[in-house]
Amino acid sequence: MTPDVAVVGGGLIGLLTACELAERGVRVLVLEKDDVGFEQSARSVAAVNLPGGSSAAGPDSILRISADEWAGFEERWGCGIDLNQEGWHILVADEEDERWLKIDRALWEETAGYPDSELLDARAARERFPQLDGSFRALEVRHGGHVDAVRVMQGLRVAADRLGVEVRRDTLVTGFERHGGLVTAVRAGESSISCGAVVIAAGVWSSQLCDLLDFHIPMQRVRAPAAETVPLPPGAIPGFLRGSTFGARQNRNGTVRVTGGYRYSAMLHDLSFHDLRDLRVWAPALWKNRKDVSFRVDTGLLAAELACGWARLRGGNHRAVVPRDYHPSARPRDRRKQLQDLARFVPVLRGARILRAFAGVIDLTPDLLPVIGRIPGAENAYVSSGFSGHGYIYGPGACRALADLIVDGNPRADLTPFRPTRLEGKLSMREQIF
Repeated sequence: MTPDVAVVGGGLIGLLTACELAERGVRVLVLEKDDVGFEQSARSVAAVNLPGGSSAAGPDSILRISADEWAGFEERWGCGIDLNQEGWHILVADEEDERWLKIDRALWEETAGYPDSELLDARAARERFPQLDGSFRALEVRHGGHVDAVRVMQGLRVAADRLGVEVRRDTLVTGFERHGGLVTAVRAGESSISCGAVVIAAGVWSSQLCDLLDFHIPMQRVRAPAAETVPLPPGAIPGFLRGSTFGARQNRNGTVRVTGGYRYSAMLHDLSFHDLRDLRVWAPALWKNRKDVSFRVDTGLLAAELACGWARLRGGNHRAVVPRDYHPSARPRDRRKQLQDLARFVPVLRGARILRAFAGVIDLTPDLLPVIGRIPGAENAYVSSGFSGHGYIYGPGACRALADLIVDGNPRADLTPFRPTRLEGKLSMREQIF
């Protein structure tokens, strides 16, 4: 039976959009080149905003909808996600941290679903959170927490089965068939899959697929490494803790996940042929943030790009081929430095051993806003991508709004800031791009 909607990508955005559509009575087919949640969706730190305090955002705010959805996610979708509601905690150690926090707080108060926060001095912070020690000036507490990304993806897979969503793994989408302004089929290798509409939710690979529909996304890829320690006593980390050089959360099994900080994110940029696409847009930002982003040459990625380019030439230029089974390096040595920085403020982590290191790849847009909506020039093709490391913050609201837009043309949420047509004009580059 021909699906009403084919969703390209089986990560958080693709699978949750599929579930939202299926709940509205739509026949959905998900096409995933690897396995469900294989790339960034299951590797994310999965920090989320949660309801609490007042909300300046209206009921049509995607971020407010997302916060409300995460609070009721387990009940709505019938799955456990290890929701932690202990808050976001931003540790301020010096004047540069204070300067950064001032900029970030202004943005947070403008955009967050529930933006109330509380600034504690060092003594009050230690009294409330006895895990903390060391020399710091203040701690800002915000409404939020985190979820277990792997359990979220497992739960959505079960929910998709229950709702009748068909999921095809190991299926690489390479192109589309069009008739006028309509996409009539999705091509996967030599196969052609008819569909009533298509959603491109393929994360960092979305831009190549959108190119085939004559829509260009100036997307950049950065590698976001992380590490997990051996299990530690419960309560080692309060909620989600961020410092200038580290981010940390504790999993239910006691392991502590360590990622980049708010001033030094420890992002890695793998130099590739892809960089030539939008060099004029991205070169100034990469240069400005050169102290924060480490440039690397990943020979494996370059080889994969060359192989994909050769396959594209053999199959025709109007064809997208992207790497499969992609495992970017995590550079464990750098993660040990982050762990040492964290241990300055959380003594229980001193001497903790790293159990494993891994990395995902984040899809950045110049303004750090996702691209959500109908693709210009295509009547029945939609995109939901470019979440810039905030897929879990935006995800539930974005997926619900897109499903509404596809089904009846009324997203019931304000998609104006995320409209694809904004990319046709001059984009403002955010100061805190990384």
